[in-house]
Amino acid sequence: MNSKGEGVIERNRNFAFRGSVVFMASCIAMEIVFLLGYIFKFLIVPGVVPIITAIGFIFGLLLTILCKKKIMVSSAPYILTTGAMIFLTVCLGFLDPIARIPFFLIYIYIIIIPTLYLGVNIGIYNTFLFDLAYIIMVFITRPYYLDTHIEVELVKVAILTFIIWVIISHLGDNIERLRKISDATLKAADGDLTIRIRDEKGDEVSRLAHSLNLLFENELAIVRAVISIADNLSEMSEHIASTANELSASSSEIVHSTQQFAGATNEQFDELNKTIGLSKNLSEVNFNVVGNVKKIEDFSVGVSDNASNGLKQSDIVINNIELIREKYDYLNSLMKKLQDISSTINRIVITINAIAEKINILALNASIEAARAGEYGRGFSIVADEISRLADSSQESASEISKIMNEMMSSIETVSQGTEEVNKSITDGSIVIRSTVDSLKDISNRVLQLNSAIKDIKKVISNEEEVITEITKQVERSYNIARQNSEAAEEILSSLQEQAAASEEFSATSEELVSVANRLKQIIEHFKIQSNSNQ
Repeated sequence: MNSKGEGVIERNRNFAFRGSVVFMASCIAMEIVFLLGYIFKFLIVPGVVPIITAIGFIFGLLLTILCKKKIMVSSAPYILTTGAMIFLTVCLGFLDPIARIPFFLIYIYIIIIPTLYLGVNIGIYNTFLFDLAYIIMVFITRPYYLDTHIEVELVKVAILTFIIWVIISHLGDNIERLRKISDATLKAADGDLTIRIRDEKGDEVSRLAHSLNLLFENELAIVRAVISIADNLSEMSEHIASTANELSASSSEIVHSTQQFAGATNEQFDELNKTIGLSKNLSEVNFNVVGNVKKIEDFSVGVSDNASNGLKQSDIVINNIELIREKYDYLNSLMKKLQDISSTINRIVITINAIAEKINILALNASIEAARAGEYGRGFSIVADEISRLADSSQESASEISKIMNEMMSSIETVSQGTEEVNKSITDGSIVIRSTVDSLKDISNRVLQLNSAIKDIKKVISNEEEVITEITKQVERSYNIARQNSEAAEEILSSLQEQAAASEEFSATSEELVSVANRLKQIIEHFKIQSNSNQ
């Protein structure tokens, strides 16, 4: 059953219940008057009248019980007015025809009040019932009142009927107009905001209809704006989610590249460690040469071999340094791309905040309009409050995203600084290694000259010892630099792992934003915004 049918049934039940209570109270009052009149001898009525009054009280009590239990709700108003009409007519039958005229006001009350509550149909029914019951009563009581004139009684009935018909016709038109307004508000409460009320009479009812039409139009505009905002929010949420996935993928690639960079740094560290060992061996050889000049030629061959090996190792180290430089350039480009993505996300967050502020303004306007509408705007006020809460939730999510992005940008800045230090260390290491290569070449040349410069061997060996010592120091410095590179690579890897975790949290936040947009769409789905016909 729709809300309109339920409203009619509830209206019938309430009217029948209240009318039954009033009817019982009237019966009790009449019984008290009859009793006091009998005691103090100011009112003498036939004994059947109190009995009829008691029967009327029982009738009202039964009807009240039926209304409480919601039995015969649709026909209860007709039963009540029929009983009241018959009860009044029977009581008037015991009065002189002249004394009946003031009681016609009760007839008018019994006919007009149900018409106001339940419509013209029950008014027509009560008018017909009054005419029939009163005329029958006149003919039945005529033998008891010899001065009764049928023509006069019929004229009374005709005049009263005319007055009642004029009142009912006027009330019926206004009641029908108010009923249209009530039906329109019920449809609007069910979500149909395209309903319009046509009333051009220019009175208060017409102005009420015009005000409701304006209210419906304003609410329709608000709902359409909310739908548009929800669609835009959904699109932006999907874009944010896509960006978050790309950011997560980029973070994974950066972590992988950094792991390779750390591995290459460790290899360089090992190679330099070997170079230090070779330098120490070369130093020992030179000490032996100083102690045994006669074996200089034999040792010169070994020195030449060692110098060749040193050149090969230096070539390997140089190649590794070039590889590290390439990885650094790639890592630096990824950092720049990540900064660009972060800037895009920040702009999206700013847009979301602006949209949320507009939603709050729209929700505030809706609350104001709902407050002006009074009881009829309560449902719209609830929708406006829900929209405001959703806007606040969107702002909180945007703030959380902004906080996450700020932390990520800080991490990116730290990584960028670390990579700059790595680049500087690589450059310094390259210079040292190339210097080492030059030194080894010089050693090789000097060893070749030993065979033709035996006389100057001591001087050459002395110079060579100094060169070897310097080489050892340079290699040790390169060793320390390689160790620092390894530690920096570990720090970069740790920062990137934290960034990957932040990317996952950002992705979860974007999914929550999509959920908020979907909930907003569900709230406004039951509203009808496409007009089919006007009322």
